[in-house]
Amino acid sequence: MAVLFYVRTIVAASAADGARYAASSNVDAAAGGDRASTQVSKSLSGSVARSVPCAGTLGTDPASGLQTTVVRCRGNIRSIFLPLAAVVHIDVTARALTEAPS
Repeated sequence: MAVLFYVRTIVAASAADGARYAASSNVDAAAGGDRASTQVSKSLSGSVARSVPCAGTLGTDPASGLQTTVVRCRGNIRSIFLPLAAVVHIDVTARALTEAPS
């Protein structure tokens, strides 16, 4: 189970990094998803990155109405540690307030 928590933590940290990057770098929100996928493949493996793709979009914070950058990573991975190579679903969303271009 520790390995699965590790994978989820890496994916969550990568999504958060991608959201912060796109929100603060004056780039398209999709670039945040690309960055998160790259981070996942560097930290884990290319097969995990392909199984749990990340996508970046623009959103709105419901409380403040401010624009946010949203990076969502979701997919299924096969666990070699659980019986019969069980499928584990990973769904992580990270948000960052989008900064105005300077």
